[in-house]
Amino acid sequence: MFPALSFLLLTLLVGTVLTFLSGRWARWVALGSSMLFLLEVSGLLSGFSWPGVSASGVPQYAYAESYPWISLPWLHISYTVGVDGISLPLLLLTAILQLVTVLYSFDERRQPAAYFGLVLLTCLGCAGVFLALDVLLFFLFWELVLIPMFFLIGYWGGLRRRYAALKFFVYTHVGSIVMLVALLVTAFYSHAPSFDFAGMYVPAQALGVTTQALLFAAMLFGFGIKFPIVPFHTWLPDAHVEAPTGGSVLLAGLLLKLGGYGLIRWGLELLPTGLVHDQPLLYAVAFASIIWGSVIALAQRDLKRLVAYSSINHMGIVLLAIAVDSNLGLLAAVLLMFAHGVVSALLFMVSGSMHHTFGSRDIATVHGITPRTPVLSTMMMVGALASLGLPALISFPAEFSALLATWDRLGYWVLVPLLLLVVTAAFYLWMMQRVLFGPTEGVPETARDLPWPEALAMSMLVALTVLYGILPGLLTNVIIHSPVYGLP
Repeated sequence: MFPALSFLLLTLLVGTVLTFLSGRWARWVALGSSMLFLLEVSGLLSGFSWPGVSASGVPQYAYAESYPWISLPWLHISYTVGVDGISLPLLLLTAILQLVTVLYSFDERRQPAAYFGLVLLTCLGCAGVFLALDVLLFFLFWELVLIPMFFLIGYWGGLRRRYAALKFFVYTHVGSIVMLVALLVTAFYSHAPSFDFAGMYVPAQALGVTTQALLFAAMLFGFGIKFPIVPFHTWLPDAHVEAPTGGSVLLAGLLLKLGGYGLIRWGLELLPTGLVHDQPLLYAVAFASIIWGSVIALAQRDLKRLVAYSSINHMGIVLLAIAVDSNLGLLAAVLLMFAHGVVSALLFMVSGSMHHTFGSRDIATVHGITPRTPVLSTMMMVGALASLGLPALISFPAEFSALLATWDRLGYWVLVPLLLLVVTAAFYLWMMQRVLFGPTEGVPETARDLPWPEALAMSMLVALTVLYGILPGLLTNVIIHSPVYGLP
């Protein structure tokens, strides 16, 4: 078979290298590479057919490739990649956000070759994480993501960019070490014949309850920092506020999803008994994240910081959907990760455009922008309404499924996330009332509506928000084809 996934990664790698070397043509090379990447992923999606589970009970993956890499008497590491219904939608999200980030930043003048090259390198790392089915390969791509994001924040960020970049790197690197140790202990302690997912699957599930519980808790810590879960969330607002807009889009849209994906793929699938044993811990962390993210967002005046704290709230719902350990919950978790990636990217673009159009992101000082900037106002309203869960927009089917799954497992505890969704609606409606309507204040005479690259990038995200809100089956029919769901 044609090695489609290796070709996809090679396309990204070549596009990244050419972008770094292209000088003033870097934006065009990055745009062409991003369009080709999206076309390739769309081709994978159109031809996707899940092979199912083998006779021995080991899950199989579409477009799978496996080649020996490091072979020693005590160590067998391979280059193994593949996709299923969980990883393919997130790979599609990676391709979409790479393209819209390049489009939005098309007029970047400060070291454009380095900037666009780092954007593509970040997406290469994320794509590798979603494709890798070997522990070492997974860890290499996981760590690769940290490097370009560190420089995007540290060089193109705001006044406190160095502090934010260092804090981001230290937090996430500590989580990476704990995650790697947990994965290696799982492989060695279970006497798995190799470090690839298929080799670890059956031996890991045969581990004792206490062992699985401890290893799952370690994975929760390692992957949870990327979520981020409370109390390890403090790096996120600083990183978002100081990052350039393109960096914030990738950080919220992709990097936060690595934690959720990793917890499902390497935690839930390998250690299902550990998840059941640790459910009270997961519920406590999920509820704390939902409550803290929503309440703190209410107190924010900076639009970018408001969106950052609301991301903690939404990712808390993702963790809750994973914790309930049901087919509907897992479906909701993956769907909500995709939805949050699209909506948060749109809102961070809106906050970036608001800053360089009006010179401020302060909700309390910029009012009544709709008559002067109708396109920007429309994008802001769609993003805010999608984030608060308005029906017919992308977040509604995901959040509704998560609430149903919570009701099935926890009964009236569902009122906690449900009431906090009302708080989410409150701060977004308050933001729209202050910024979009009323007398015009804080709007300079020179303010102009969105330039075409920004308008085009946001319009693509708005179209996806409406499309998948009305037709969520386009995603759910793919997501259910995964060994986690036990569906053919």
